Amino acid sequence: MNEAFVALNWRTVPTLPARNPQAHKGSFGHVFAVGGGPGMGGALALACVAAYRVGAGLVTAVGHPSAIPYLAAYLPEATWRDWPASFADLPDQAVLAVGPGLGQGLAAHDLLREIGTLSCPQVWDADALNILARFGPELLAADALRLFTPHPGEAARLLGVPVAAVQADRVAAICRLQARYGGYWVLKGHHSLLLGGGRWLCSLGNPGMATGGSGDVLTGILAGLLAQDLEADKALSLGVCLHARAGDLAAAQMGEASLLARDILAAVPRVLQELAQNNDGN
Repeated sequence: MNEAFVALNWRTVPTLPARNPQAHKGSFGHVFAVGGGPGMGGALALACVAAYRVGAGLVTAVGHPSAIPYLAAYLPEATWRDWPASFADLPDQAVLAVGPGLGQGLAAHDLLREIGTLSCPQVWDADALNILARFGPELLAADALRLFTPHPGEAARLLGVPVAAVQADRVAAICRLQARYGGYWVLKGHHSLLLGGGRWLCSLGNPGMATGGSGDVLTGILAGLLAQDLEADKALSLGVCLHARAGDLAAAQMGEASLLARDILAAVPRVLQELAQNNDGN
């Protein structure tokens, strides 16, 4: 538990490989973003756009029917499924981004019970984590690659401790989370901690990113990277650094107080271009 967490350098994190000229949209995976409860369609839309911005070939939003008209207008590139939805017909390259705007009602509980039985790669955030805290590790019935992205409050609920206890020893908290639930973890906050096959911290980011929707963007980024067959550790380190660097670029332009999640999204292509240029220069 006392093993050091190594600071990531965004200029040397893994980046996306060059695209094959013969590739088609099916070559880059299919993200299913599950959330968008009543009044929360925006969270689902942010995750969907983020998955597309990092290169996912196809994105499908699975949301409450009341959210679909708004989502369709905001993101015509995505396809849609209404709640209740079955996941029995997922394609081979499917990755689930679970939680943006999900809510904690009975329908959300039913969705999570089914998703917990699936073996495809998954990213869990927001209300998916709150429901997981209520039911415990038994909800994760199937063996699957899962990335979890709690903020301190969600981490506290998952561990059954006060938030102050998480903040007092964040290293111990993230280690306990992995020991209890398995998988790969990001404990978000100042100098986010990452725990998978390795241990890292991300010193990028700024307080302006503490705004509604920022976590939904990260969820979509991580799912979009996994959909392109990046190894979990690479997706974790690239995704967190990409998100944080985009937040820093956006804050430099907009100011921290004015920063919106959509500003982080708008900066994602610039960061990918910077990383590609860095990779070309090595």
